[in-house]
Amino acid sequence: MADSGTAFVSELICAANETDQLTKPERAGLLRRAAATLRDYRYQINYSEMPTNDGGPNDAAHEWSEMARLIDLFSVEEVSKALLDAVGTIKAARVLLEEKQAMERGAGN
Repeated sequence: MADSGTAFVSELICAANETDQLTKPERAGLLRRAAATLRDYRYQINYSEMPTNDGGPNDAAHEWSEMARLIDLFSVEEVSKALLDAVGTIKAARVLLEEKQAMERGAGN
């Protein structure tokens, strides 16, 4: 059974391929959820050296949040690309979290 992160990544992929069929509020909602998901993974990883740390305007989570806030300014293609970028970034964060959890389990033995 897929976890909620895997299900959300699948949802993002589908949405990225059908962005033109989504309303602007739906696009904005997906971008906000992507930003929140990445921030949640970062919090769980608690690794300050993570290259995508939420550091302001050049940060992925910040960019997705701003894109959501200003959704009227972005084309369907731009939103689609951002959703696909979110897929890759969220997957990478999930891998880091899984590695951290595996190390913690190993350290407990």
